[in-house]
Amino acid sequence: MSYFSSIAPIRYEGAGSDNPLAFRHYDPKRIVLGKSMADHLRLATCYWHTFVWPGSDVFGAGTFERPWQQAGEPMARAREKADAAFDFFSRLGTPFYTFHDTDVAPEGGSI
Repeated sequence: MSYFSSIAPIRYEGAGSDNPLAFRHYDPKRIVLGKSMADHLRLATCYWHTFVWPGSDVFGAGTFERPWQQAGEPMARAREKADAAFDFFSRLGTPFYTFHDTDVAPEGGSI
């Protein structure tokens, strides 16, 4: 199941684009000072902020209703979250991601 199947991969369309899901200034292939923008700006998506954070702040509980944050078998939910995350990363074109151990899988009984 893809949560993002209705979204085409995000591409560079230039500063004049009116597409809300397009890069206007980041062109990964553009050469700047002898290196591509992709080499200068090694973009990464933060797993926690994008897929784990519940949307809470100092004033109250989280507001995000994500399927993998509901009750259920922890490893099944972790796999569901990973499938959604990697689908998102590929559509956004970010070759890297950052994470904490428990962002990816629930805490186990031992190391």
